[in-house]
Formats: sequence, structure tokens, C-alpha cells
Amino acid sequence: MDSQQFADLELKTIISLAGMPVQKDLVNPRKPLEMAKRVRVTFRPLPRNYGNQIVIKFREKLKNKLIEHGVQVLPWDEVAELPDDLLSKVLRTRKVKRNIHAVVDVKRDYSLTRTFLSGIAERMYGYFRRPDMSVMEILRVSGWADDFTARYVQDPFNTQIVTLMPLEPEFADKNTTYDRKIAIGMQNLIATMSEIVMGIAPDKFSLVNMNLSDSIYLNEGMDDFVLNSLIPKIYAPIKPPVLNRFKKGEYDPAESVFPQQLAELGRLIKSTNLYPQGSKFSEKVKRQSHKDVVEKIMEGRTGVSYGFIALAEAPVYEGPITITKAKWDKMEMVESVNDDMVREDKDGRWYVRTLIRGKEIYQQVPDIWITTSRSGSDKTNLDPNSDIVRIGVVKGKLHLETPRGVDLNRKDIRPSFDTYVIIAQALAAALYTPDLIKNGLPILHFHGYPDPKWFGKSEYYSGARNPSLPCGTVEAALLNYSAIYELANTNGTDMKMLCLVESDHGVNVMGIDRDYIINWLTDGVEKGHVKLGGTYLPDLKKSSLILEQQANNEVEQEASSAN
Repeated sequence: MDSQQFADLELKTIISLAGMPVQKDLVNPRKPLEMAKRVRVTFRPLPRNYGNQIVIKFREKLKNKLIEHGVQVLPWDEVAELPDDLLSKVLRTRKVKRNIHAVVDVKRDYSLTRTFLSGIAERMYGYFRRPDMSVMEILRVSGWADDFTARYVQDPFNTQIVTLMPLEPEFADKNTTYDRKIAIGMQNLIATMSEIVMGIAPDKFSLVNMNLSDSIYLNEGMDDFVLNSLIPKIYAPIKPPVLNRFKKGEYDPAESVFPQQLAELGRLIKSTNLYPQGSKFSEKVKRQSHKDVVEKIMEGRTGVSYGFIALAEAPVYEGPITITKAKWDKMEMVESVNDDMVREDKDGRWYVRTLIRGKEIYQQVPDIWITTSRSGSDKTNLDPNSDIVRIGVVKGKLHLETPRGVDLNRKDIRPSFDTYVIIAQALAAALYTPDLIKNGLPILHFHGYPDPKWFGKSEYYSGARNPSLPCGTVEAALLNYSAIYELANTNGTDMKMLCLVESDHGVNVMGIDRDYIINWLTDGVEKGHVKLGGTYLPDLKKSSLILEQQANNEVEQEASSAN
């Protein structure tokens, strides 16, 4: 298969249909080795007298594994330049070039002197602080006395910090609750100003990023981890959708049934405890300068929350939903999409050629609208007048509608980190499983996994063996789109519920009947078959591998019989 072919369309075509940002160097998200070739990493030199041999040995092994998989690991002295400004020259502060995707460092302890100087720097920042300061301006004023690695990069939006530190026993303890593990992980992310923190022990290691995963890996699985988890996370960093990509508008919650239905969905799911209370940065970050840096990088968001809930509204069509090939042949290609598989009729409606279960269908690309919880909200206690937004895609253009009278300048009114994923799911459902979405489709995303044994008749899952891509990325959206296509292509219309698995992140559960999903999750939690955290992720991976092998054997047998 062509590396740019995905589901039944090309990658760039799916991206255009879903209104996602164009990717300059597009890689099939199922091919982490291709990602590796495009990733550049450097390792910051160890602190003087650093003595943790477990971390040192892991660091060296990690470097070698990255190189083995094709990542460019460049020397620190080659990529860390001394800027021209006077302060950098006086303090000898190097800056890592913008084209470096990640800096790997170790957690550094503060001396009393550095702690004292950091306090002075923070007071200086309080004096000079302005709302329009960039991230680099903030770090220039407040970070000169600090030793966190973020101050050594030219572009904190492009270069991630990966910090290695000893694995905390409480985090590694199987009896520690998911909530507590994530509290530990969040604290370490914030304390080190890192996008990724890895805890290292003699026989295992952990990884935490803003996906709030509690994954623990054994050392013997490091090769697979580097290829399928770490490299994808470095290649595709978490980036929330920026507001300037949306055409903005308002809606009246009282004039639509969906906000109330979504709020009710949240209340019904509360008893499962799958949506713990989120975290506000203001409660976790002590220094004002650090709060400002985090909020700017997160595009105004003031906190993180666990998952989302959404209701994909019935797709909106104008004119015939499907057309004949004869009509298709008379249509013109859509110039902005630049793919002959997408064409436009005389009324401006887009049509796409799809191939499902061996049958060509020429169907209209509907307007997609989803009512969803805003980023950072309490999913189990949504206020329709302030916590619920509508996102949509119409002819490849993104739309965002906020409740009437709510000011977008409010920092907590932002669409979900998973916006691209949500839109891709709804679009794929409309094209490949129209019966599932024709009356609206509830979608629940939480940071846990079900036991593969919990799935019954007409209940399907997909995606467990995909690379671990973060939320908010185009690549994650493409994987979700493809998962729906593959489930529809394999199972036809016999689907009550779909579960799209995202490794090191969570699952997206959707189905034709809200109460069916609620009962499935509620019963699963009560019986221990649905849990927050990564308990069942290895089982889903193993079960998926078995199913893939069975499917391959069936194909081989059919081919053999045909011959």
C-alpha cells in the first residue's frame, strides 16, 4: 500500500476534509520508523558530580536505541549556540537550535544559592510582567538564575524537554490509585518544566506527559517503547488547537437539545469515577512566571482535565446524500483539496468517493457539528451556559461556537485538546457508519482501558497496537479516522459500540445508544473490567495481535483455496 494511503483515502485528503492543519512533511502515523528519520534530539551534558548510576546507564542505553532506530542524536556543543544578546553572553547561556525536536536531560537539584537567586529573578519578573510577553521574554526575565532545561532552547513550542529522574516507588506501586499517580506525574512535569518525564528504576521505567498516562515499562521492552511510544511523542508533540484556525460564532444553549443532553450524559457517567477532578495550573505551579509560560504554551488554557464527553450531532446534508457515478464524472475537482477523490457539485456541496467492503460509494461530505465539553471543565457537572462549546467542520473549514454572551477572552473557554480527534471520529462515522450517527453519536473519552474480555456481541475495539501518539495531534486524529473505517469495513452495520484505543492515553467509546454505553461502562467499572490507568492496555495489545494473526491466516487460507 502507498505510504500516503490511509483508510480508503490519502492522508492529505482526510486532513483537508476534517479541517486539520496542512502537514509539511507528512508521515503515515503507523510508520514510526519514518517518524524517526525526521526527529533530531540532543542530550544535555550531565551535571558535575551527578552520581545516579541507574539513570546514567539508562540514559546511555536510550541514546543508543534512538540512534538504532534512525533518530539523529546530535552533540550538545553542535546544537547549543551562544546568542548575541548581552545577558546570554554574560551568563554563558547557550540556546538549542529551533530545529531540534527534543532535549534529554536529568532532574537537577537546586543549591541554596540558586534557590536564592531564583527568588530574586521572580521578584524582578513581577515588576516587569506584561500580558503580551512571549515565552522567551518571560524566561529571559525570570529564568536567568534557574537551571531548568527549558531556558536553554530557542523555541519552546518546537523543542520538547525530556527529563530523566529516579522512579518514585509510590508511582510504581500497583496499589497506588491512578489519581495519585497522575498527581505525582503532574508535579514532576511542572517542577522540571518538561513535556515528558521518565522515572528510572533498575528493572523498569515510567513515562508521564500531558496525556496523563501512568504507563510502566519493563527494561526488556525498551526497544518497542522507544520505537512505538517515545519517538512518536517527540515527532508529534501535544499542541492544542489554536483559536485562529476557527471561524468563531455563538449559539444559544436554550435553542438546542444537545447542550442539555450532554450535561445529562456527564451526570450519568459521574458514578463511574472515570472522570476525576481536573487540575488547575494555578494550584500546582508556585511561580507566576512558570504559570504564565505554561498558559502561553497551552494557548491560554489554565489547567488540564481527564478526557472529554461529546455528542456528534446528526450530519447535515443539502441535496442528495449519494449520487451515481455518471453524476460524479460530471463534477469538478475541489481545488482546495487537490485530490480527484473529492469533487464539487453546481451548488457547492462536496462529494467524496469512498470504498467500503469492496463497494464504491459517491457520497456527500456533510457538515459536521459536535457539542462537546470545553477544555478543563468538570465533565460530570457541565453548565450548558458556560462549559459546553460546539465545534464543526464545513467544507474543510473549522468552526467554533461558544454559548451566547460568553467572552472568548476568558482563558478557560477553549475547545478540547482532542478537537481534531473528535472531528475526525464524527466525519469517519458519517462516511462509513452512517447508521451509527444518523440520530447523533455520544462519544466518551477517558484515561483508562476496558478488559478485552468485557466486549460482547457487536462490541468492537481497534487501535491498541498503533504507535502512542499524543492528543491534540493530526496523527492521532488520522489513527482514529482509520480505526472507524477498518471496523466498518470488517463488521458492516452490525455494531452497537466502538472503542478506539489510544496507547498511553485512553479510549474513545461511542455507540448508537447512550444508555447502552452508560450501562456498559458502569457495569464494567463495578465488576473491575473497566479501569482508569493502563491496567488493561497490555491485554488489549495482546488480544489485538491474536486477532490480527487470525485475520491474516484466514486471508492466506482463502488465497490458497483460490489457487
